[in-house]
Amino acid sequence: MSLSPINAYFLSPDEKATLGDTLFVDNHLNIELVGQSVQAIAQMTGFTVPSQTRLLIAETTEIGHNEPFSGEKLAPIVAFYRAVDFDDALDKANALVQFAGRGHTSVLHTASSNAENIGKYEERMKTVRILINTPSAQGAIGDLYNFNLDPSLTLGCGSWGGNSISGNLTPNHLLNLKTVSGRRENMLWFRVPPKIYFKNGCLPVALRHLKGKQKAFIVTDKPLYDFGMVKNIAIILEEMDILFEIFYDVEPDPSLKTINRGLQRINSFQPDVIIAFGGGSPMDAAKVMWLLYEHPKVEFEGIAMRFMDIRKRVYELPSLGQKAVMVAIPTTSGTGSEVTPFAVVTDERTGMKYPLADYSLTPNIAIVDAELAMNIPKRLTAYGGIDALTHAMEAYVSVCATEFTNGLALEAIRLLFKYLPSAYHNGANDPKAR
Repeated sequence: MSLSPINAYFLSPDEKATLGDTLFVDNHLNIELVGQSVQAIAQMTGFTVPSQTRLLIAETTEIGHNEPFSGEKLAPIVAFYRAVDFDDALDKANALVQFAGRGHTSVLHTASSNAENIGKYEERMKTVRILINTPSAQGAIGDLYNFNLDPSLTLGCGSWGGNSISGNLTPNHLLNLKTVSGRRENMLWFRVPPKIYFKNGCLPVALRHLKGKQKAFIVTDKPLYDFGMVKNIAIILEEMDILFEIFYDVEPDPSLKTINRGLQRINSFQPDVIIAFGGGSPMDAAKVMWLLYEHPKVEFEGIAMRFMDIRKRVYELPSLGQKAVMVAIPTTSGTGSEVTPFAVVTDERTGMKYPLADYSLTPNIAIVDAELAMNIPKRLTAYGGIDALTHAMEAYVSVCATEFTNGLALEAIRLLFKYLPSAYHNGANDPKAR
């Protein structure tokens, strides 16, 4: 028979039995029926319905595996149950939800003012969405009949429906938590070594601030050692009764192999001062030796990991300075490594260069004595000058440039253009340019 105005068709007992046998195949929903029209379903199961029929209704009393119409059908087919009163209807609705629909959606049609029955229904149903006076097939999607129900075709069923979650089960997982975040600029800071000594001839005076230290480990390269430049440091350390060892095997673009050799010497000597003496390579090598000396369990793969923001890196380096202080003494003017948290290391096995960056690598003391660069060759003067100019220009146009760094960058550019040509051509004969 037909039920107007929704054009629903109640199945006869024979039609119900025939369709029931077709709904499931081997205890699985018959995919041939999913999404089909009423007319197509009727034709497939061997009976006819009026052409305007939009819904098939099967009246039944059972709920469970023996009643195929009590499960999910994904087709315009519904089961029809009679109840003697509202409490009986609640029992049947709850049984249906418990059998095949825990967690998703349940619908109640009643007067909007019937607060008592609505309260009973929402208390009883184990579903995350309870709709009142809303068509369930489309209304469960949300937003069609509710202006404040989020649309969803992938609604999770929560713990009631046996869904998995991404974390431990807490009450928060049953709530829709909203975060509102306004745009804010990150706090910036200007960080350099706590102590920077500079001016021509400052090295002997600055080194005397190490008084009280016991052992110093000097990291340098062979040319500087052969030229006798390290003697300037050795004399001062001897006067202060500070024992020292010299590691002069650092090559240009220091390798992990060289760093590990130096680290073995450091671990054996146990210094409380590490002095990096030379250009960028000795300072970069000394920084990594310092790190691995203080924290042997640090993984190189971790410190070499790339990141977008140095303050939000995944691998966080521990603070340094517990075992030894780091003193950086540059003999060239190009890298600026004595005041930065950067180091570049080469993996000799692959030839890959790894730029390392962390504020923990910033030296504790920088000693910038112009006298150490007074007699460097022309070629090295040119290379160092262009290196310094590149750093200054990059600092000025950097997206991280600030009012603090702009002044330093512009002054560096001005001084380089003014004095680099004379420093190149005249060398030590123009000490001011040097």
